[in-house]
Amino acid sequence: MLGFAGCSGEASHIPPLWQLPGAAVSSAIGNAAYDARRGEVKRLVTLHEQAMVAEIGAGGGPHLMAAMDTARVPGERRAALLSELWGNPQIYRHPDNRDRLDIEAVTVALMVYGN
Repeated sequence: MLGFAGCSGEASHIPPLWQLPGAAVSSAIGNAAYDARRGEVKRLVTLHEQAMVAEIGAGGGPHLMAAMDTARVPGERRAALLSELWGNPQIYRHPDNRDRLDIEAVTVALMVYGN
């Protein structure tokens, strides 16, 4: 007997067939919203890179806070994110110029700490 993932009684990551259109639309909308927010976070990091370098060293500042707001980093996680960014320059600074940020790495960190 052929079993369908949604009807087999076993755990599956595929929803039942009747839920697929809604699941696909929901996933597409969620992905589009995430991608738009991530794009805005990356734009802010790129635009305010030099200010953010100084703010990470100073323990915070308006440009870094704006990026955290956009990434939806909860207040209780901000100190840990700041510590992560400050304490790991080998990850978050440009490998060829430590006075610059690795834009992609900082963007990823912001999004991971956000919701």
